[in-house]
Formats: sequence, structure tokens, C-alpha cells
Amino acid sequence: MAATLINIYVKDYNHIKKCNIMKRELVYLCSLLFLCTHLSCQQNQRTDKFAPLFPFVISYDGPDNVTNMSHLLDAPAGKYGFIRAENGHFVNDFGRVWLNGTNLTGSANFPSHDQANRLAERLARFGINCVRLHYMDANYGNFLQQAEQGIFTKDTTTQRNLDSIQMDKLDYMIAQFKKKGIYVNINLHVARKMDERDGFTGVDHRPHLDKGVDNFYPRMIELQKEYARDLLTHINPYTNLAYTDDPCVAMVEINNENALFSQYFAGSIDKLPAPYILELQNQWNEWIHGIYKTVDELAHAWSVNKEELENNFNERTIPTVEINSDYSKMRRDFYKFIYDVERNYWNGMYKYLKDNLGVRSIISGTQLRYTSPFIQADLDYVDIHSYWRHPGPINQSWEIDNISMVNSLTNIHEMAGQRVDNKPFTVSEYNHPFPNQYGAEGQPMLRAYGRLQDWDGVFQYSYNNRSDFEPDAMTYFFDMIARTDVLAHMPACATIYLRGDVRTAKESVIAKINHTAYFDSLAILKRAKIGIETAGYDPRLSLVHKTSVELTENPVEPIKSESEVIGNQKIITSDTEELTWNMERTDAGYWTVNTNNTKLFTGFPDARIIDLGGIKLEIGDTRLGWATVSFVSQNATGFGESGNPANILLAATGLMENKGMAIQKTSQTKIKLTDWGDGPIYVEGIPAKITLLSSAQKTKCYSLDNVGNRKKEVPVVKVNENTSEIVIDPKYKTVWYEIEIK
Repeated sequence: MAATLINIYVKDYNHIKKCNIMKRELVYLCSLLFLCTHLSCQQNQRTDKFAPLFPFVISYDGPDNVTNMSHLLDAPAGKYGFIRAENGHFVNDFGRVWLNGTNLTGSANFPSHDQANRLAERLARFGINCVRLHYMDANYGNFLQQAEQGIFTKDTTTQRNLDSIQMDKLDYMIAQFKKKGIYVNINLHVARKMDERDGFTGVDHRPHLDKGVDNFYPRMIELQKEYARDLLTHINPYTNLAYTDDPCVAMVEINNENALFSQYFAGSIDKLPAPYILELQNQWNEWIHGIYKTVDELAHAWSVNKEELENNFNERTIPTVEINSDYSKMRRDFYKFIYDVERNYWNGMYKYLKDNLGVRSIISGTQLRYTSPFIQADLDYVDIHSYWRHPGPINQSWEIDNISMVNSLTNIHEMAGQRVDNKPFTVSEYNHPFPNQYGAEGQPMLRAYGRLQDWDGVFQYSYNNRSDFEPDAMTYFFDMIARTDVLAHMPACATIYLRGDVRTAKESVIAKINHTAYFDSLAILKRAKIGIETAGYDPRLSLVHKTSVELTENPVEPIKSESEVIGNQKIITSDTEELTWNMERTDAGYWTVNTNNTKLFTGFPDARIIDLGGIKLEIGDTRLGWATVSFVSQNATGFGESGNPANILLAATGLMENKGMAIQKTSQTKIKLTDWGDGPIYVEGIPAKITLLSSAQKTKCYSLDNVGNRKKEVPVVKVNENTSEIVIDPKYKTVWYEIEIK
């Protein structure tokens, strides 16, 4: 275009001269246009350095090919009886159980029968053996999507009746999951916020989703029990079992991310309207009278004048203590009161589920960080959630940090340090949310350290949150359903965690936490969380050894050994020598898995040759300077170095985006989407050289299509008699390759 304009101006020079335009002005104009053309060419050269992105939406089929990990599932789910907690782990009648899971949110829990069939096939294909059924108890929507119906009927008079059509869809889906070897985790209260239809006033002045209030308000607790009864004692016509009696129900979760402590710390309880704050005040005064028999005892305990308390004590009207009040003995007692209210709520719900309803599945309360781990440890297992760079706020003004966790691994060691010793431990929500461009790193890291730590369950959040089960684009932050860069490595996640290719750590670090010291800290710092760092241990020890906290009433001696600190090490390797985090180059770290049957690299290659023990990997330039590459020996026969035959799935991913997606950079690290674009998903082809310890004569490589079927043969070059080389390239337009060694 610029060149054309120059020609026009040159041709019209005589006319321009007649118009009294100086020749030097024309020269200046031509020079300016030349400069613009030059800069445009430079920009094109930068863009053209990389091959174009290409469409690649992983199919919604469950084909029998190298991408299929369904052989790792034990079908039907529950064939060895109910999962139970023994000696700190999940077991059934056959032995140990590990749950490699994902979530369904909102209307995704209610697929049509045909959708349910295909969904079960696809999840099994990726080695998913448990699905957390989340956010069923309300209509789910967000600022990008219209709300879709949950489990309750659309009724202007009540919010308490299960919808028969929705229940049929849920029942059928669970039955299909069961056939494929997929357990379910049933969440009870997540999102139902009671309103005037059922006699609850002040709906706009109570906390989000009634969090905290439903821990103490009797009528809300009563309706939680009613919902649990209606759902869990319901007989599934496709299995002829009530959910209380079906061993495919792995676990039941009482109340998601919900605790009186967390809402109190957030200031929500101080703002409660009547009758809710009056109910809490009444319970507070009953608690006081249960502890202190006279006003003299109370005045002495709180170090205040008797006259200041007498009327309120006698009339049982001592007000609740606001969160911003100065620390005092009164405030400490109020925290003890909250602690007792919570403990009574969680233990009361647990007892109702077990004794009244006959639930045989294992039960958890809510997640760590929201409340005291000492309380949650009373139940069958302990759960936690974590997100790397969670978008916020979840509205039109949202932003997300677009950085890789490979340079810090903070989420991993922060979660691992909170595990309660001798209790089963799960991570029921974890994600590196879209459009963070480094999301492929998250699930392999979770699975690898989950197995190193011997956690009992790990769950990606979320597979899907809509009634559309075969989208060709990303429509929300958390869904994996169309996220090619994450799905491509889910087979590796299955072999790492479910097959157990990564071994449990050889050594354990157990940090002892005294309850009194913990409670003092809770009352002063207003923080429920603890971890191994609370006892003085370096939290990065979780990258090396198995870590946990031992909750004790006994005095705890301070640690003294220097071995509890990692220091300034640039390379941190697990004590099994299978997981390595390399931070030798600032802001260009990488992380690897090196086992006999699964190998993985994620991070910034930076022109390095990565030795994965039997495989050498040299990744070329990518758009992010970053990539994730995984190798899975489908049948656990190695990678050819032993001479055994092997079918290997090679997955290689980098940048992924919707077609037409537009990113705005709002700060040095933060981004937002000004246009989400539409389908299909476009991905980057990764250039890399792979060196194998196998004879080229016995080795073949194929690029795969989006179903996972062979598409085109990729040359295998002989290096020497026992070594071969494969070069993958964007020209193959795939994220998947199959390497066959005979």
C-alpha cells in the first residue's frame, strides 16, 4: 500500500509542482512513507518468524487409540465396595484408591441422555475416574452467560422441590459414569440462597450465597438437611439404588467454601440484618452463660468492671464482637464461640448424614483456609482449593495475571504444607484459568506433586458449566471442555497420578502444631490457615518430601535442624529424583517429570537440551518462549530404551486462543479479553527435536488428528544403531503425535 502511494505521488509530481508544493516536501513525504513501509516489514518479519496458528479442537469421541487412557479405570465404579478412610487414606475392599477428577458445574450436571453417553466416554478417555457434581442447587450463570436451570423446579412459591426432569438427567449421567468406572462426589450446599419464597427476609443484606449464616441459623440448617435427604435417599431408576447405598458415590461434601470464621473475618457477619444477627447474639449469650455461671466470673475473665456487664449479662443481650474491635479476652472468647458454633454445625450435619440418612460414602465439611483445620479434621477427609492467578473480580472489569507458575511453584508447596497428617487429603478444585496462556502447566504439576505427596484425590476445576457439551471455543475462565492445551496433556496426568508413574516421596516432614498456640494466632491474626511454615519449616520442602501438619494438644518444641531449610538452591529435585524444578536462569525456569513411563517438560526452553533420561528434548522458538511437552508410554512398556515394544503419545503445546480473540494488556503482567472471539480453537505447533534410545529401523512416528488417529508419517532419522531422532514441526498442524517402537 505504501509503495503504491509513492508511485502515485511520483506520477503526479508535475501536477504537485503546479500546485506550488516544494520538491523537498515531496522528498520528505516519500521518505516518511518509506519509513512506514520499513517498519511494517519489520513487524511482519517478527510475526512471520512463527508459523500461523491452526484450528485444533480435540474431538468429543472416546476412540480406541494411543490417546485413550480408559484402561486405567476400574469399571464399574464401586465394584470393590464403598470408598472409606483408613490409616489416613482412601481404600476400598481391593486396596488403595486414588481419585483423578474434574468438576461439572451448574447445568453441566444435567446433560441429555445422548450427551451423557458421550461425556462418560470422553472423560474415561482422559483417565478421569471421579467427577465432582458442583453448584447443582441453584441456577448457574455469570456475567458472560445466562443462568441455566439447576436441580430445583422453576417455582414462584418455593425453592425446595427437586425437578423430576433434571433428576432424570442427573440419574442417567451418574449411571453412565458408573459403567465407565467414574465415581461421583456429590456437593450439597453450594449456591442456593434462601429468599422470601420460603420465608427468609433480608436477602440483599445477607452474605453471598448465605455463606456463614447457614452455619448457625437453624431454619437454614433444617433446609440443608431436607435437601440432603431428598437428594441422597432418592432412588436412581437406572441403578435401582439410592445414593446413600451406591458405592459409585465416592464422597459427599457438606458446604462448599463456606464457614462462619471466613465470613466473620470478611466483615459480613457484622452487617447482618435481623433476625439473623439477633439469632447469633442469642447463641452467643447462651454460650457465655454456659461457660460463666455468674457475672463476677465473666467480669474477672474479661478483665472489665462488673457494672459494665451486669445488665447485659442478666438480660442475655451482650452484643456480638465486631471484627475490627481491639484484641481482648472478650474477643478471644467470641472466637471460641464461633469455633464451637462451627464445630457443632459440621459435626451435626455429619451425624445427620450418617445416622439419619445412612450415608455410607465418606464425608467432608468445607475447604481449608475457610475455617480451622482442627474442626475439619473431625470429619472423614480434608479438602482444599487453589487457583493460580484467579481472575478478579468476576465481572465486566475482570483481569488476570498472564504469568507462568513454573518460576515459583507457590501453589503446590502452599497446598502441600497444609495437609493434615493421618487424614485423607484431596484438592477438589484446581486451575490455571483461561486466558492465562500458560495453563497447560497446571494439571501435570498438580498430579505429579499429588502423587509425590500421596494425596488421595485431585480435581481439575471445571470440565464444563453449560448445557453445551461440544463447544469449539473457550467461553469462560475455568472450563477445560474445549481447552486444547490442557486436554492434550490429560493422558499424561492420568498416568502420572492414577497409574502412579510418579512415586510417593521417600521421606516425610511432619510439622507439629499445638492447638492453643494455633488458636491464639487465630484470635490475634484473624487467619484460619496453617502450614508447615507455621512451625518454621521451609514450605519448599513439599517439592522434595512428603509434608503434613500434625494437630496436637501437646506442647511443641521449636525445630532446630538446618535440614528444614532449602536455602538458595537453583535446582530442587524430589527425593525420588523424578521431579525437578530448575531455576538456574531468572524468570526462565522449567520443570520436568522423569519416570519410566511418563516424561514431561513445561517451562522456558531457552535453547537448552533437556535430558529426560532415555529421551532428550530440544524445543525451538515458540511465541511465548515457553512450551509443555509430554510423553506417555500407553501400556507402561517404556520408551524403547529397553528394547521392549512401545506405543507413545507425544503431546506438545504452546499458545492457544479462540479465533478472533483480542487481548488487552492492562499492566506489566495483567491482561483482559476485549473480545473473546469465537470458534474454533487455534493453537501453535511446537518445533522440537526428540532423541530416543531406540533403533530408527524399529521406530515410526505419526502426526495425529484431533481424534487421535494417525494422519501423516513423520520421518525418523538414524543417529546410530541404538539412537533415533524425530523432528516435530508446526507444518504437521497437530498437538499430538504417536511414536511406535516395535
